[in-house]
Amino acid sequence: MENNVVLNLDDTPVRFTPDGKVFIIDAITALAENTDSRNAEGIWKSLSAENPEVMDLCEDFHFQKETPLPVADSDAWERIQLLLFDHMMEM
Repeated sequence: MENNVVLNLDDTPVRFTPDGKVFIIDAITALAENTDSRNAEGIWKSLSAENPEVMDLCEDFHFQKETPLPVADSDAWERIQLLLFDHMMEM
């Protein structure tokens, strides 16, 4: 099994794949104040429903025995993050 890297951003763990892709739900949790992973999943579902092209920027990563989770490389995350900020402003 490959080892993932975990970094804490303001005490929020954010996982990265061994090749450096960020777990999107973790990153949203870290960026969105006062949210947890369930809220971050809702934000992600809403964002991706409004902007289905973001799904082309992601890939699924199998983490342990969990359901595959979306991850993105740094270029894709930058694009997602711009959409995320716009999305959060509209909420």
